[in-house]
Amino acid sequence: MKFRVERAEFNDALGDVSRIATARTSAMPALAGIELAVSGETLTLSATDKEISIQATLSVGGQNDGIAVPSARILTDLVRGLPDGKIQVALEGESLVVEAARNRSSVHCYAASDFPKIIHASAAEGTVSADVFGEALRQVVRAASADLSRLALTGVLISNQAEGLTFVATDSYRLAVRQVAGTALAGESTVIIPARALGELSRLIKDAKTITYRLAADRATFTVGNTTLSTSLLAVQFPNYKQLIQPSYPNKLAVNREALLDAIRRSKVFARDTIPVRLTQGAGSLRLSVHTNDTGETIEELDAEYTGPEITIGFNPDYLLQGVEACNGETITIESSDPIKPAVLRGSTNDGYLYLVMPQRLTS
Repeated sequence: MKFRVERAEFNDALGDVSRIATARTSAMPALAGIELAVSGETLTLSATDKEISIQATLSVGGQNDGIAVPSARILTDLVRGLPDGKIQVALEGESLVVEAARNRSSVHCYAASDFPKIIHASAAEGTVSADVFGEALRQVVRAASADLSRLALTGVLISNQAEGLTFVATDSYRLAVRQVAGTALAGESTVIIPARALGELSRLIKDAKTITYRLAADRATFTVGNTTLSTSLLAVQFPNYKQLIQPSYPNKLAVNREALLDAIRRSKVFARDTIPVRLTQGAGSLRLSVHTNDTGETIEELDAEYTGPEITIGFNPDYLLQGVEACNGETITIESSDPIKPAVLRGSTNDGYLYLVMPQRLTS
């Protein structure tokens, strides 16, 4: 195998693909590698952890066809540090030799036969707006859990309904729901896709206009430009999230989104471990406060419109911040019923997004 390629293009493709390579298993060392396959003038880069795979194709000056599986981490770090311009890559024995300017480096390769075959979903192909799909992922994926002992909470539910698509994720402490009116997906009506896979997909979108997808009963495949991500689906029962959302809330506060973001960030300086940020909602104002015995305290008041009796609710500052960041619009509304029940955040754009967050119990 031998080819020449522009360093910048090779570096970008490696950056997109290599994140999936994993060194966490000794049973299959080749999973820590990235497969480089040259056929004619096309280079295909592949990486997988057996559950998620990413492939990218690149036009190169192909000289000899072949396959090599070098360490993903070492090759990516090496190419990132090389000067711009043409580089030459060749398989010599069991090593991948990379030459650029006056640098010549050799990277040990795994046996190509040990690298798993990449599998894509077998289903009808469809397309969806990258802007719409990507924004829904940005808003929802953040609420999924990373705890593999609670597998159902590590996925994002995507369902086709009469009014459009619904995206849902929860880690049991917060819940994110985004409804996209007038958009539907071909194939399976309801799927649960690992949030980690969708997080990688959102990074691949960049300035793409459309996403091509295939949804099967056990697998989903998405193509953005010259890059394809495929993932197995989660065969689990998703929680009944609808029962957490009240049809209406007696208390409603509206506050400037940017002002609230800045105030929460300042409050986080004092909020440590299990210390919540307290939101005291009253007529014409919202007061944020954090009190600790060892680091001090902070109090900040914001102008706000509020309907309801004065109420103080405590929230995990990180969860609260992520919810406000996900909402769109100049104004954020916070709807609540009492200090021990979940509150709901919505943006003023009315884009079909809501973020529900559980409160923390307050001590005097």
